[in-house]
Amino acid sequence: MNMAPAAQEAAADRDLVDSLVDELQERINAGRIPAGTWLRQAPLAEELGVSRTPVREALRRLQAMGTVEVVANRGARVRLPSARDIIEVYELHGLLQGHAGAATATLITSEQLDRLAAAERMFREVVEELRTGGGTADAQQRWHRANTQFHTVIIEASGNKRLAEVVESLHRKVPRNLTWIALGNDIRRLEKDAAEHAAILDAIGRGDGTTARRELINHARRAADLLVRTVDEIGPGSAAQRR
Repeated sequence: MNMAPAAQEAAADRDLVDSLVDELQERINAGRIPAGTWLRQAPLAEELGVSRTPVREALRRLQAMGTVEVVANRGARVRLPSARDIIEVYELHGLLQGHAGAATATLITSEQLDRLAAAERMFREVVEELRTGGGTADAQQRWHRANTQFHTVIIEASGNKRLAEVVESLHRKVPRNLTWIALGNDIRRLEKDAAEHAAILDAIGRGDGTTARRELINHARRAADLLVRTVDEIGPGSAAQRR
């Protein structure tokens, strides 16, 4: 049965708002719109090629999701996660990754192990380049790519398809650029993070699920501690200036 014109228009409007929410969420998650950035409706509408109405609705949805906050007489801006947000997200993240790592240690294929090792190698390469003063402008992107690949392979190799959905929803709660702000200005922090990934790879490569679980949980806890300190240091608005 064909939809009435009004119903078709309403469905199209919902689809447009859905796509705007997805686009803005991805930009925020990737750090292309950093925490603290003010989201002005008119410039966004012009950039995205739409009217202000769907942009306004998309911002309302992002506010309901906790991604955006509305400040009286100022407008909407990307919300800087609170310490409590970070602790809760990374507690869950560690438990889920730890569970996946334990399973992955016995289920991982040689091809998946190669991809895990390639990601771990990329961490070490970035650290070495930055240590010797030869770091490139794309160090942040390469680090994020390595991190995404590393943890995605662990989830994938665990054989639990639902885990990927849950972990992805958690990732949206803490913009990725905050991780680089926390790590990128301190070579010792980068070295420690790379070493943690190496320990996880070693445990999985040896088929030691117990150690893999422990290393992944501890990795998430240390990341949470570091991010909480970083958020306390930079405060609202500063992340937009330190991409």
